[in-house]
Amino acid sequence: MSPRQLRYFVAIARSGSISQAAAALHIAQPSLSQHMAAIEEELGVPLLKRHARGVTLTPAGQRLFDRASAILRQLDHLPDEVAAVQGLPRGEVRLGMDGSIAAVVIAPLYRAMEARYPDVRVFVVTGLSHQMRQVVEARSVDLALMPNAFELPSLLSEPVYEEHFCLFGARGSFARGQRRIRFDDIGDRPLVAADRHHDQRKLIERVANARKRSLNVRYEVNDADLTRALVRGGLAQAVLPCNAFAAADGRHGVQSLDITDPPLNRIQSIAWPAGTPLTPAADATRQCLHDTISDLIERRVLQGRLPRIDRHRSEPMD
Repeated sequence: MSPRQLRYFVAIARSGSISQAAAALHIAQPSLSQHMAAIEEELGVPLLKRHARGVTLTPAGQRLFDRASAILRQLDHLPDEVAAVQGLPRGEVRLGMDGSIAAVVIAPLYRAMEARYPDVRVFVVTGLSHQMRQVVEARSVDLALMPNAFELPSLLSEPVYEEHFCLFGARGSFARGQRRIRFDDIGDRPLVAADRHHDQRKLIERVANARKRSLNVRYEVNDADLTRALVRGGLAQAVLPCNAFAAADGRHGVQSLDITDPPLNRIQSIAWPAGTPLTPAADATRQCLHDTISDLIERRVLQGRLPRIDRHRSEPMD
């Protein structure tokens, strides 16, 4: 199986259509179909399920897609890795992170990268925390800033900071001068939260179940911007990381209370696939992202606590 055939297969998997992949690759569809048949014959397993709307991957096809994507990215990075021996790192790096954090981090990160590693180009992919896990494990990004990565054996991780959760509500939702709220006192307040597949929701539900409390989740929304809109509109309150409203528009029209008894915390880490060594460019980005976030926390631009553990350890803080 040649690298060219791997590229053909990856193109088909990403487009979900042999005809669309053929057009993108500028080759005839019958020729592309022949290449696919040759790959399946060589491996002895079907890789695609064909249907009226295109194709989907079989379990074997998904495994090949994950591995092929990683192999092709390594091949693409190879010239830059070799050249980096003679000087500063260079090449492209895909970095994933939550959109609300990216809005705060991206400008100082790019500024630091341009100063320290001018030949490295960083492309940022944003999404929810469970989406970051998916794109890292699929090797669609080189590394990602994501919560609780130490729980995932398929990833290596470097803790960056611990963030605290708050209860957010529209201005006037809380008593004047109130700064904190016990978890048990959230009570029947109408909440907006992600569905139960989302890491934040799992954390909140786990604490609620342990304390034999129920949550009044009025709206389930898997979109950070829509969640913030519902909070600003006064339709619901939300239990979110303290930096959830730290984007450019700040906390206009929104108040927050620190959650206590028990406090809710989680660790944000830089994570990457365990079986794929970081390229020099990706490792430079990791270092720069870690330093940038540490600086933002020390200057209180981001709210959080720096870890008190050795770097590159995949363990939670005490």
